Amino acid sequence: MPNRLALLASCVLLCVPLVTRAEKAADGTLEARVKALEQRVAELEARLEARPAQAPAVTVVPHAVQPGAPAPPPVWGSPEKWAQIKQGMGWSQVKDVLGPAGKKITGVFGDVWYYPDESGGRIVFDRDGRVAEFNAPLAR
Repeated sequence: MPNRLALLASCVLLCVPLVTRAEKAADGTLEARVKALEQRVAELEARLEARPAQAPAVTVVPHAVQPGAPAPPPVWGSPEKWAQIKQGMGWSQVKDVLGPAGKKITGVFGDVWYYPDESGGRIVFDRDGRVAEFNAPLAR
């Protein structure tokens, strides 16, 4: 037993200098990398400062609504559109009539689409992606 303990202690004492040397080498490598990164950052900052100031490009998109005019109601809010929804319709058919849902929840038994959110209309799809039930939004 004492021989094993002596052998173990010798191994530990022999490994300590190796670990210390490895740590010093790693520190030197890290220090070199940090210095290289600091140099690169300084070069990039100098390039940014040397560039002339440019105004950001602005794209003007014409809008159909005139300033001050009320915004048109969303398609999904129309009672006529909701009257077109029938049980058995597929996702794409519903999207063609009402447009994209404001919120979608995917569940185990199917999907639920909200127009525009939980406070509006709701369409429940079965596992096959067909309308199982729906509720139009309340008139405001």
